[in-house]
This record gives sequence, structure tokens and C-alpha cells, in this order.
Amino acid sequence: MSEGDELTTLRLGDTELVLAPGIGGSVVSFRVAGADYLRPGSREALEKRNPLGLGAFPLFPFSGRIANGRFRCRSRDVALLPNFPPEPHAIHGQGWQNAWRIAERSESSAALVYDHDGREWPWVYRAEQWFALIDGGIVLSLSLTNLDDSPMPGGLGWHPYFPKEDALLSADVLKIWPSGEDPISQRPVPLDPPSDLRSSRAVAELRLDNGFNVGAGASVIRWPSRTSAVELTASAELRHLVVFTPPTESYFCVEPVSHAPNAVNSALPPEVTGYRELHPSETLSAKIELCVEGPWKRGAFGGVHKNLRGRSEVRSKLQSNARAQQ
Repeated sequence: MSEGDELTTLRLGDTELVLAPGIGGSVVSFRVAGADYLRPGSREALEKRNPLGLGAFPLFPFSGRIANGRFRCRSRDVALLPNFPPEPHAIHGQGWQNAWRIAERSESSAALVYDHDGREWPWVYRAEQWFALIDGGIVLSLSLTNLDDSPMPGGLGWHPYFPKEDALLSADVLKIWPSGEDPISQRPVPLDPPSDLRSSRAVAELRLDNGFNVGAGASVIRWPSRTSAVELTASAELRHLVVFTPPTESYFCVEPVSHAPNAVNSALPPEVTGYRELHPSETLSAKIELCVEGPWKRGAFGGVHKNLRGRSEVRSKLQSNARAQQ
């Protein structure tokens, strides 16, 4: 890694989170009592500055694919460059492929910021991640602020990789966005037996690379051989979930996101796709909680604001700085 790619380690008791701000604002590893609950980043991925080989990365200002990188926003035709060759599509926005900076940190919390200059995506915006450790878990707050002078489509999410091992997965899925040879889904359809995750399923037997509409319930991952579990919950802004279970890999992904794949090109209503536009100075915010050995007592979250060294104050300062830069 080069200068500026240094890793940042947060600790709270036996909970440890390692971040790589300079590599897409990514998570390198998340451990509790010495055990990895995200796929740990490889040395090769760190050397090549490749978020796809790390533990998790952020999705800003959209998640999933935009078909052929093209869409129309109001009277504006937008053409994005493909960023995941050999695919012709644009995927996951710009945040994961650019360096972030540390705006605030303590022993158990950190705020990361990425300021986009309007080149790869023709709007100026600010993306922010606030990581706060709790006993056996992470609270992650995400926000996207439109710093441009015109409305822009806005979305966000998080792309964690979990170790497959003997994992069992359940999620509060409602409908699935099917995909075939073309990975661009068109509309949600009712669940069928292979896609129904409402009861625990062996991840090794799943063949999914799909978006889902989801309810407010948690996604739960259990590893019987570990006698432990992870509970992933997301705020109301994240009512979509992407599940990716590549059969030949040692990981799988469960990604809370704010909208469906290719939502900017969908004729379906926003209440189905999650599509939204952010007006100048408007901010979209969401929260994700990842807890080991869940479900944890809700009281465990009582220390979150203290761990963040006054997260609300940090957020206000960052957003004030963002508005001042317009």
C-alpha cells in the first residue's frame, strides 16, 4: 500500500474493526473475541487496492447496476463509464473506487468522508460513513448529501462479505427481482421455493444473485459449527436487500440497500423501486446494525452515542462544512 492507504483500527473490549479509508472507504476485517464475522481482506487485495477482496465497502450514490450506464434524470441525459469490465454497465457508484478521508475518530468510532467532484457522476455530492463499535457489534450510519445546484438521483447501501463455512441465512424477504443471463432485473415477482429466505436456508445450497424487497425484520446468519450468529438490521430507508451466493467461493453477500437494481430506468413507482431524487442540500441517511451472537439486548446500543464522541455533533459539523463548500 502507498502513503495515504494506512489502515485504521477501532477497538472496544474484544470487538475490533479495521478500516481502509484510502481503499474505497472499505472494511478490512471485523472480529469479535478473535473470530472473523466478515470475510477478512487478503494481503493481495490490500496491495492492489481492491475493495472486492476486502470485508465490506460502501455503495454511493447508487447500488447495483445501471443498464449500460445510461439513464435520464428530468431533462438530462446521463452516460456513465462502465466501471466493472467486461460488463457494459455502471455498478455501485464511485465511493467504492475512490479514497475517503477520516473526518473524526476515537478508539471505538470513526467518521469517513468522500467528496465527489461531479466528473464520473455529473453531480457534486458528499458521502459519509460513521462507524461505532458496541459490545460485539457495529453501528454504521450512512448519509448522502446533494451539493449540486440541481436535483440528482440518490441511493446508498453497504456491501459486506460473510464467510460461508456452514452458514444458514434467513431474511425478511417479500418479493424477488429475478435475473437471468442479463443481470438487470425488470420488476419484482412473488417468492418461489428456491428464493424464499423467510426460514433458515443453507447458504451452500442457494444460487442467488438477486435483489429483494424486504420488511423491517432482521437478516440472520448462523454458523452451527461456531454456535454463533450475526444479526443484520437496517433502518426504514433500506427496504431492499441484495443476496449473492456464488457457489464456488468461500463467501456470500447480504447487502442492505435503498433501492432496486437499475431503479433510475424503471417505469415502476418509487414505492416499489426505492428510487428517489435529492434536491440541492438534501441529505439521505440510513443506519445499519451488525451484532454478533444476536439478538443482542437492545440496551447494548445505549453506549453508541458516547462511543461516537457525540455523533450528532460530528454529523452536524460535517454537513455544515458540506453546505459551506457549495
